[in-house]
Amino acid sequence: LLGAPIVADISAFALVLLFSVAVLIDQRSADLGGGDAGWVIALVAGVLMVGSVFVHEATHAVVAVNRGLHVRMIRLFFFGGYSVIDGDPSPSDEMAVSVAGPAMSIVLGSGTWAISTAIGTDSAIGRAVFALAIGNLAIGIFNLVPGFPLDGGRALRGFFARGSMDRLTATKRVTMFGFWTGYTLIGGGIVLLLRRQLAGLFVLATGWFLITAANTAGRREQLSLSFDGMTIRDAMRDTPEAVSGSWTVSHLVEMYTMGPRLRSVPVEVDGRVVGVIGEAEIEDTAPARWPSLRVKSVMTEIGPEDLVPADDPLETLLLRPAGRSGRAIVVDETDTVVGIIEGADLARVMPEG
Repeated sequence: LLGAPIVADISAFALVLLFSVAVLIDQRSADLGGGDAGWVIALVAGVLMVGSVFVHEATHAVVAVNRGLHVRMIRLFFFGGYSVIDGDPSPSDEMAVSVAGPAMSIVLGSGTWAISTAIGTDSAIGRAVFALAIGNLAIGIFNLVPGFPLDGGRALRGFFARGSMDRLTATKRVTMFGFWTGYTLIGGGIVLLLRRQLAGLFVLATGWFLITAANTAGRREQLSLSFDGMTIRDAMRDTPEAVSGSWTVSHLVEMYTMGPRLRSVPVEVDGRVVGVIGEAEIEDTAPARWPSLRVKSVMTEIGPEDLVPADDPLETLLLRPAGRSGRAIVVDETDTVVGIIEGADLARVMPEG
């Protein structure tokens, strides 16, 4: 969409199935079971629900592009989706992009609500459309809650930054606002449970999610701002030539140990870099075994999820799913390994304060 790849991980299919099962249970509870037709209607509703999430994210992307921003990717998963947008948007741009998605979900919810009202909820199709209305309205309203990582939190940051407040200070303030909102919801959930209302469980879970997400996303946003303008190449540690997988661990340690620890290095087997080895791979191996152990038997294999382009913005590391190696293996435009990023490397380029 507009040059941005759309990625749905496997958990998006779980969302399809979960929503479909919920619709099917609702049909059965209303004595509207229609055999195979009921299953088909429920599955279509599940697909349309994920489609609604995509429309929500696509609206963010369209507004962002119209305001001169670059959309790197749209990703869909079990808890919804997110759009990766490059650049440093102005406060007004951030507010417009953030509010656009929830607004579209509310429009979709209102439209499907009107359709369900017109056709009635005494049929399997009518109840499925009604479920879609509730789902879209819930997505739109919930995303307006003012706390990271929700759209309302980003809109609030744009509002704060419209004045003299810088984005980093505004990010910290919105993160705290997310905490307060989460604790308020937890308090409300406890009150509802004390009154024996099961809705309290949902409110309690929502509050806990917001606190946890505000903490994680708030830190990520602060790091992203700290890394503004830096590329992955700026943070990586240049790697030596890949070591042979046929080396013994003992030989590797003699050659590449720096101070008290072995720094991670790429491993080559049959002319291809296929793994990485460092302190994490050998710390549980007794030194007495090092002379007989081959590097390739101890290394961690790497896959596509471990590789990052050297000239990508450094902040993209914060959105990248963790690979098996726990490190970022940096490649240049020819897919040659040129560096590695570990936690210590990110700490090295972090600005003070």
